[in-house]
Amino acid sequence: MTIRNTTFISRGGRYRTEADGTLLELAAAAGLYLPSLCGGRGKCAKCLCRPHGSVTEPTALEQELLTEEELREGVRLACQARPQGEVEVAVEEEILEKGGYVEVVVPPEPPLRKVYLELPEPTPHDDLADIERIRGVLKTPLWGGPAVLRTLPTVLRQADFRVTATAWDHGAAGVELLSIEGGDCRERAYGVAFDVGTTSVVGYLIDLFTGREIARSSRLNGQQPWGADVITRASHALESPTGLPDLQAAALSTLNQILDECCAGVDPGEVYFVTVVGNSLMHHLALGITPATIVASPYVAVTRDPLQVRAADLGIGLPNAWVYFLPLIGAYVGADTLAVIMATGLDESDEIRLAVDIGTNGEMALGSRDRILATSAPAGPAFEGAEVRHGMRAAAGAIDRVRIQEDVRIWTVGDVPPRGICGSGLIDALHQMVRWGIVDPGGRLLPRPVLDGKVPAKILDRVVGRGHTWEFVLSGEPRIVITQDDVRQLQLAKGTILCGVRILMDELGISPGEISAVSLAGAFGNFVDKRSALGIGMLPSAIPMDRIQGVGNAAGQGSRMALLSRSIRRRAEALARRVDYFELSKHPRFEDIFVESLAFPDPRTTAR
Repeated sequence: MTIRNTTFISRGGRYRTEADGTLLELAAAAGLYLPSLCGGRGKCAKCLCRPHGSVTEPTALEQELLTEEELREGVRLACQARPQGEVEVAVEEEILEKGGYVEVVVPPEPPLRKVYLELPEPTPHDDLADIERIRGVLKTPLWGGPAVLRTLPTVLRQADFRVTATAWDHGAAGVELLSIEGGDCRERAYGVAFDVGTTSVVGYLIDLFTGREIARSSRLNGQQPWGADVITRASHALESPTGLPDLQAAALSTLNQILDECCAGVDPGEVYFVTVVGNSLMHHLALGITPATIVASPYVAVTRDPLQVRAADLGIGLPNAWVYFLPLIGAYVGADTLAVIMATGLDESDEIRLAVDIGTNGEMALGSRDRILATSAPAGPAFEGAEVRHGMRAAAGAIDRVRIQEDVRIWTVGDVPPRGICGSGLIDALHQMVRWGIVDPGGRLLPRPVLDGKVPAKILDRVVGRGHTWEFVLSGEPRIVITQDDVRQLQLAKGTILCGVRILMDELGISPGEISAVSLAGAFGNFVDKRSALGIGMLPSAIPMDRIQGVGNAAGQGSRMALLSRSIRRRAEALARRVDYFELSKHPRFEDIFVESLAFPDPRTTAR
């Protein structure tokens, strides 16, 4: 009988198991974290490890997903490799992920307090007003608005003057009575953190006292009918008589739909605080502020200040909540980038780091605690599946992983038959086509006669068309292809991001090797294969691959941090004025760098 002993080495110590199973399963049994976005099905290639000792031979999946160099160096997928004797595995736990975002633990600093009161009832000799009665017990300059005053007499008397008061400290303006509830409900106080993206909106319902996530929901931004990008939507806001109200109503409707889903088991009256991050256009449109000053030279926001407004005044269905909009950095770098900087710790780092939020607008920040530069690069919606013939969002049936060897192998979200291809799949497919020479460094999808004899026969059969209209077939049934126009859309998107990174590096006066860590944020930051990102030239090729990490929805995490902590909100307000916003077009070599950034790496230098 083979004795299998596996020792996992982590920062927390050494963990030994004596069971059979994959390294991923054994690590989980030991209570250790190993990244596995696909649930151990062998498709995401995130659970890389270097086991030392006797393990099973590489599986067919590992031979497809790992490079020849990685296999030679002993790199394995933890979901495939099994111990065959004494094995040691080092487990990297520097970044903990939960549900698609980097989790940063923030000690809660609730913006309110809930106090249980047993009040003396009025008598002929005690004619204090209801709110005076509460004010006297709390011994604080308490005041209440019309909404809470309307409910106050009924709640007090139905509860026999045994109530819970929720109070918000406004500093010099005094303490506001937000709500009054019958009985003792001091433990129930919730908040919602929103990330309002151009394409999608995410909301997190959080316990304000413990920091625990109660629920989350996401939906497509309701502004979609008026354009996939911010400039098209801004044009509608400025050119249509009802444009701005249309877009504001659509944004608020999306927030309210998410609230309905998140608050399925929670009284909306017990949601007291909301934080919102988004790019500058989303910020202005959600508040009903004209985007005219942003889209016309000299491109300035109407306001970059943090704003706090009542949810009810804005049209959000939370009767007792305040809504806090985090400050903006510049006209095209908003609160979402600010949130990413905080979530990745870039502003507190001694070493230079890069954060790139991949989306319709590619925002990026580069620097350390000494200085931070930020910019925006209009990548367009190609990475999110738009403007690509068979592009789609990352829903069931979307091709999300592609490998080419003797033939094409695809994986789909949900492991169901393919219906289209999403962002991570597009980047994968393009990388594979570049490294096999199917797409040349200039972005031309080469015709079949040129490729004849240079690629395997099954691959050649997938290059179809005539003249100047060649396509590459990923799936025959249903038919899903990558067209020349698709390649150009992706080329522009990746070139825009690389151009932004290069210009920030130039402004900071550093080389790629001086960047200690790269955080890929955004809707599919966790799912983009970093080898593919480097392979298509979306990032400088000189950045070592082991310095690149997907961090998912870091903007959403930054919004959560601000929701829970007054200190984080102060940090955000100071940081927004410390970050230097740089307009790419102002760089003297912008056009040259942009054109250079469009090129794909030479396949002779790209490992298969």
